[in-house]
Amino acid sequence: MIEVQGVRAGYGDGPDILNGINLVADAGKIVTILGPNGCGKSTLLKCIAGFVRPRAGDVRMSGTAVTNLKAHEKVRSHGVGFVPQTDNVFSSMSVTENIMLGARFVARAEREQRFEALLTQYPALAAKRNRKASALSGGERQLLSLARALIAKPRILLLDEPSAGLSPRMMHEVFEAISEIRAREGICILMVEQNAFEALHISDTAYVLSLGDVAMQGRASDLLADPAMRSLYLGGDAPH
Repeated sequence: MIEVQGVRAGYGDGPDILNGINLVADAGKIVTILGPNGCGKSTLLKCIAGFVRPRAGDVRMSGTAVTNLKAHEKVRSHGVGFVPQTDNVFSSMSVTENIMLGARFVARAEREQRFEALLTQYPALAAKRNRKASALSGGERQLLSLARALIAKPRILLLDEPSAGLSPRMMHEVFEAISEIRAREGICILMVEQNAFEALHISDTAYVLSLGDVAMQGRASDLLADPAMRSLYLGGDAPH
């Protein structure tokens, strides 16, 4: 579980990008952060992950304060998996090597067992396990980054724009994979996403940011049906 209370954050000597954000993401749920470019979505995710230290407010995981912990400390102590938007695989390394990078702190027997289970779950990766990541399609690279995050059996999975740059078909496959992770692993998934319709369809709840504040929040199904949400953030009527 993630709890964010009154988080304010920015970069360097610049103004606040987040103006006191409150957010809750429970175990076994998919929570999506939406909003226009520059609204603070990725900054909020980086505060939660530990890449940006909040100027004020608190971040808690499973009831424990983690506000000032760095990213690697959250990975080891609180089971956080983070998949960045860009540079999320090592192109010169093989599929197998990329996945195994996520298992640095996992016991060898468990690491091997988990690796084989992931290849079973992602046959597209299994078929290319010895190829370099540079040979993969955009969708396959995103699946690879998910597999690397999952091999350590995280309790919390943070995703920064998982559909960025993907074709509609591959975007659908990635969102389907994220939904399956929630069903199979029962973990807390928090993601930042630009493709609001697709993200809301697999999410339980969502937060819409605007200029560093929460403009709307609620159940994903309610937000999809909300005329104000469609007009302001979804570009009109929902596609049929």
